[in-house]
Amino acid sequence: MDKQTYARYLLKLIDEETDPDESEMDEALFYGYFQMYMPTGKGVEATFEPLEDGDAYLQRILEIYEMLDPEDFGGNEVPGYFNSKVADEPNEKLIDYGKQFIQGLKELTSECSEKMDTTDAVAYLSGIEGIRIVPHGSINDIRQQYDAEIYEAIFDIISDHKDYDEPIEVLDEAYYSIACDYWISYYLQWHRYGLKGDPFAPYFELYRLGFSTIFAENKLYIGS
Repeated sequence: MDKQTYARYLLKLIDEETDPDESEMDEALFYGYFQMYMPTGKGVEATFEPLEDGDAYLQRILEIYEMLDPEDFGGNEVPGYFNSKVADEPNEKLIDYGKQFIQGLKELTSECSEKMDTTDAVAYLSGIEGIRIVPHGSINDIRQQYDAEIYEAIFDIISDHKDYDEPIEVLDEAYYSIACDYWISYYLQWHRYGLKGDPFAPYFELYRLGFSTIFAENKLYIGS
């Protein structure tokens, strides 16, 4: 199945009519696609049925629904993104996830060093000066001082390991719109890239607990 056939299949799932004369379906059409299956994910399995590796995508996407609270969807207003409630977790646990995340990214950038220049990214991650837990509500202020080079390096690695002609590429915007977070998108599609390990797993665990992270000032900050 090619990308456009898959796109038309998805549009039929959501009862959207397609123009038979329209030769190409834009990925932007599927922004917010996974939100239609909130909060339980019921019915989302049909999304991946035409894909040979559909079960791998299904198992990952179900994790994002598992963290939702159905009670949040009983009123007139419902969440627009997949956000988790902040859990009361000891700082030691959060820091441990942070360490795992840094190590996973180090292994990823090292793995890719033969194919692309990741020297600066490896050096950056090796030089992280510490992990800081910040008070609730303050992580967004730190986000303004983020260290762009590590994010750009990871983006380049993922881009280099994508097959843009794969049918699943049609859902690229849909995956991003889950949390407006590229790294959540990478986690949910990880097997697609053919890379070792699972470096974004600890990042997802922090997200599941209601926390986000930012690399800034040569540190990893974790906050809610």
